[in-house]
Amino acid sequence: MRTNKQVSFYAVACIGLLIFAAGCRKNGAAPAEATPADDAAALPDGSVLTPVGYMDKSKVHYIAPGFQLSMNHGHLQKVEAATGKLIEDFGEVKPLEPKYNLALRTTTGTSPLARGGAVVPYVQGWIAYSYWTNPNTSNPITNFTTDWVVPSVPATKGSQTVFLFNGMQNGTTSASYIIQPVLQWGPSAAGGGKYWSITNWYVSASSAFYGTLSNVSAGTSLHGILKQTAVLGSNYSYNSSFSGYPASNALQINNVPQAYWASETLESYGVSNPSGMYPPNSFVAMKSIVMQQGSAYASLSWSTVQATPGSAQKAVVISNSASNGEVDIYFR
Repeated sequence: MRTNKQVSFYAVACIGLLIFAAGCRKNGAAPAEATPADDAAALPDGSVLTPVGYMDKSKVHYIAPGFQLSMNHGHLQKVEAATGKLIEDFGEVKPLEPKYNLALRTTTGTSPLARGGAVVPYVQGWIAYSYWTNPNTSNPITNFTTDWVVPSVPATKGSQTVFLFNGMQNGTTSASYIIQPVLQWGPSAAGGGKYWSITNWYVSASSAFYGTLSNVSAGTSLHGILKQTAVLGSNYSYNSSFSGYPASNALQINNVPQAYWASETLESYGVSNPSGMYPPNSFVAMKSIVMQQGSAYASLSWSTVQATPGSAQKAVVISNSASNGEVDIYFR
């Protein structure tokens, strides 16, 4: 059960997103590129929407082409890709602030995933998803890809935001990060509006970063790629991208802890009428899934989670194959 404080938060969020969505449109047309977070409309409390929920606007950053993210002595930094030159230090990575930690807004025991106050996907807007934890971190995930087709547009084009993605995390605690190629309907801190768009995100416990947002049409085939690019001791580097889209859309993160937790996810905000505000498709097939550890395929076995037991929104494992797997995520 949500507290009154929660309800107030979501009410304000929905109003803010409605204003934001209206501001992103010009003569009914989608912009060629989305508005960067620095120009994005924020909620009255200064927060904007990311694929892990709301964060303070000042902690959400656009990473332009030619730059990468790197972890250095606990600080996230923007560096020049060609030279490694430090451009900006975003400060020390700290656990998510309590006012943005929705796990702390949930009555103890109501979330099937809430354990010891940890930030877990469900309370951050994850509606239905599958997940797999690599049981052998000495043999890390090196390649995780997924194909899916952009669904039809929702019948009700309100203030909702819907995210679909494959993602990798270094656990599910308040200090964890996620890297993810994301399809989005509606507005977020990266921009967007009442149309589909894609970009790549890296979200730490205290900051969020994204590449250039590209608009896509219903029926477009997507190939989301998460790839380990380097490893040095306990420091790992990853790249998140969509095949066939500009490098400006991709995101490179260097020298972070190993990502060993993988997911296929439906996440949403402001969906007050699921029958109209989700796509009219019955489901989206997250298919042709590849999960590799080095050159070998992983022994993959997905588990599924449904935020609201018995609801239409759910994840169904069609195949645990690590060379051609499939998880279907249902809207209705």
